[in-house]
Amino acid sequence: MVDINISCPFCPFADSDAEFVSQHVEYCHPEGADSFSPGLENALQQSTLADDTEKYVDCPHGCGEIVAAAELDIHLDLHVAEEVALDDSGTAPIRSPAVLEEDFDDLDMMDSYKGGKRGMQRDSARVNTSKPPRAHSPPRTTNSDGIKRLGRSELGPHAHEKKMPSWLKKMLEKGGSTSKQTQITPDGKLARKEVTENETDHLIPVLARLCEQDKTVQRAFFCSPKVRHICKLRREGGFCGYRNIQMLVSWLKKTRSFGHEHFPDKGPSILQLQDMIESAWDMGFNSSGRAETGGIKDTRKFIGTPEAQALFMSLGIPCKASCLLETSDQRACDALYKHVANYLRSASPEDDAKVVQTDLPPIYFQHDGHSMTIIGFEIRDNGSANLLVFDPMFKTAPAMERLIGNSQNPSDPTRVLKAYRRGTPHLQKFKIFELLELSVTPKATA
Repeated sequence: MVDINISCPFCPFADSDAEFVSQHVEYCHPEGADSFSPGLENALQQSTLADDTEKYVDCPHGCGEIVAAAELDIHLDLHVAEEVALDDSGTAPIRSPAVLEEDFDDLDMMDSYKGGKRGMQRDSARVNTSKPPRAHSPPRTTNSDGIKRLGRSELGPHAHEKKMPSWLKKMLEKGGSTSKQTQITPDGKLARKEVTENETDHLIPVLARLCEQDKTVQRAFFCSPKVRHICKLRREGGFCGYRNIQMLVSWLKKTRSFGHEHFPDKGPSILQLQDMIESAWDMGFNSSGRAETGGIKDTRKFIGTPEAQALFMSLGIPCKASCLLETSDQRACDALYKHVANYLRSASPEDDAKVVQTDLPPIYFQHDGHSMTIIGFEIRDNGSANLLVFDPMFKTAPAMERLIGNSQNPSDPTRVLKAYRRGTPHLQKFKIFELLELSVTPKATA
């Protein structure tokens, strides 16, 4: 007998056990559990997740995220890193043995890029940097203009929805909850500040200090410390692209750089960013995105580098997109390391400091299925390389928050740093990366 999958009516989750699906709905979609009737369950028995794209599953950790099945192991490993950072003195269980990163190809790379230009010279005939290609786009329905409609592999499990659920829209309109907290400022004074639950300032100086303490780090380079880590709200879903735009905007606003006046004092919210992207399409910036996505306003469709680029260009904020591809003699991840190292080294002083902090903006970073914000780069003493990132999928751990304005160091910095490191074992799986760099300089300190 062949099992028939029963699909959740609210997300792509499916299972042959009706009771298990019912429990899934009650736990993950409490707002719709009352409407999940046996009749609806029976009606859905013939429904499967058969799309000509990859499958998505609910994170069993309970974070509320729907992730590509192929990315589930990595997603869970990062939850382990997140839990380890919750208590630096704890001994959180490790799901699998640590994998040693492959040796970085060019140990002298850092010195070779002194005084170099930001970014890499690209073959313009091969890479259209005015609009980066979306990774792995299979043939789709084509409209009268010859533009292909993207599907679930690019736009996520809600690629075809017309409107997001009303409860989610209300949650996004409200934003993260705020509270007043007493904090230690960078100059050692106490101050009462308003804190938003999914936003954290002053993390980069802490990460720089941890890299300085970590004996396995040979050299590390960071962007400007004036970048706010912004993560998702619980049950928010796939809004990583928007959260990364918010992180870039946080740098614009805190440094009062060119274009900062286009953004409100608080925000912009995800819904405001959707309006701004739709407006950018109306103005002709990467306007094929509307046909490719079917429109994004009030939906949970994933966005990528073309949408971020369109938004900034429509506001007159200079930015540069790059597409890094695997070639016959170089992996995409090695090209990525060199590009980011080149970018950060271009603004670094001519000295041999172990850890260098620059005034550069962070980098919007996209690979197939997920995006993050690059805030640094490091070379380890075994020759391996890591990107240092703010991942909007994961919140700032209390152990990190306690280190802000506190000179005390953890006993093992690698435990806390793990949640911010992305190295070869993960990145070597991808054959294409997209980056978006803001080409502006800070006008003043904030």
